[in-house]
Amino acid sequence: MPVDFRQVSLSIPSGTGRRMIESSVTFGSRVNRAVVVLNGFKLDFANEDHHINLLEADTDISTIVGNTVRLRIEADYADKNFDDPYTGYVTATVIADVA
Repeated sequence: MPVDFRQVSLSIPSGTGRRMIESSVTFGSRVNRAVVVLNGFKLDFANEDHHINLLEADTDISTIVGNTVRLRIEADYADKNFDDPYTGYVTATVIADVA
């Protein structure tokens, strides 16, 4: 069971509400199964200082087709009234059992 990994960093564009960003990584051979783990993230309000009410970052595998793994990053960052734009990035690692 050879194991390989790929790292990905995804920008979270400025806006409000839950953000869902999709991406993919390609391995050198067929992927039998894979997991994605969150390495880190940075989310911050695009304007003045606020009191944080909600902070979420999540990673999921969408599909595996051949040697390509599609993944989804979801993020949400808000103060008490949920109306201020935020921006940032999320980094993740895809670990795959490859043929």
